[in-house]
Amino acid sequence: MDKLEVFPRWLDLVMIICKWFIHTIPFIICSFMYFFQSEMSLWDNWLLTSVYLLSLSNLINSLDGN
Repeated sequence: MDKLEVFPRWLDLVMIICKWFIHTIPFIICSFMYFFQSEMSLWDNWLLTSVYLLSLSNLINSLDGN
């Protein structure tokens, strides 16, 4: 018996692409900011580091399939 699909295959593919985009964009933006942001206060540096690590953790979890 075939599996009942609620959503079309193209919609599943679009959702996977959107999820990947949402997971990787913060990581890419933070990576670029590390190279191009020259003057940052200590607070900005800690904030950027925490966002970078959270987005990296999110990216790793999405690649693991968890």
